[in-house]
Amino acid sequence: MNNLSPAQRVLIARATTTAAKGDKLAAGLHNVPAFTVTVAGGELSVSEDESYTPTVSVPLLATLTIALHRAGFQRDGIAALIVDAASIAIGNGGKIGDELETTMAYVATEVKALQARLASDLPKKTRKGKVRVNRADLSGE
Repeated sequence: MNNLSPAQRVLIARATTTAAKGDKLAAGLHNVPAFTVTVAGGELSVSEDESYTPTVSVPLLATLTIALHRAGFQRDGIAALIVDAASIAIGNGGKIGDELETTMAYVATEVKALQARLASDLPKKTRKGKVRVNRADLSGE
């Protein structure tokens, strides 16, 4: 594999990953005899790196802890509200009651506004551009 170019290694890795989707192996050790793969070329497209706001990876518990710490004299009241709300949500199996449906619509709107604010205010990260195999001709023996 060391004598392959980075593009060749990526093409093989992506093409074989795609080909293996849905393959199921039984649990246990599988001895695989030597084999040869022939790659008759192919085509990759690589997108530019892009910046993004990692809102999904915001650590919720740490964020709540910091917010409660900074809440000052309101800390105990806010903590009690959060514990009460969590208890109700857990008790209802994650479902909200009929009386809360209108509140839920309002909360959904507020969550979208918070997500937009986080997206604009949080520091950006860079992720590598997407790599797509447009065409790869593989055969194996």
